[in-house]
Amino acid sequence: MVKYETTIKIKARERVPDLRTILENLFYRKPELSKKAEKLVYALIERKRIPDAEWAEMQKQLGSTHQEYYTMLSKLRDAGLITKRSGDWIMSEQFGNRCQEMADIWQAFVNRWRS
Repeated sequence: MVKYETTIKIKARERVPDLRTILENLFYRKPELSKKAEKLVYALIERKRIPDAEWAEMQKQLGSTHQEYYTMLSKLRDAGLITKRSGDWIMSEQFGNRCQEMADIWQAFVNRWRS
């Protein structure tokens, strides 16, 4: 059984040029959170890990409420963009891996159609 899951909007005819676009599609119900989530991701990249115990400081840095902060963490975790290990939030490869698997499967069907 899947422990974490979420919904991400896919727009077939729209390019995905940057992280902001991915996050806007993840936070499509609360688009204002995409900018704050982007700051959080860049903080993770810079720091390598963010201890969960630093939640109050991170909320201040991001300019988010307690609820917004935990909504961002949950959505990012549920999509496989971040994960928690030993009490620290870190980047995750799960999102990219799932996207690549889906792309590979679909490309195989397109190749069958072409032949």
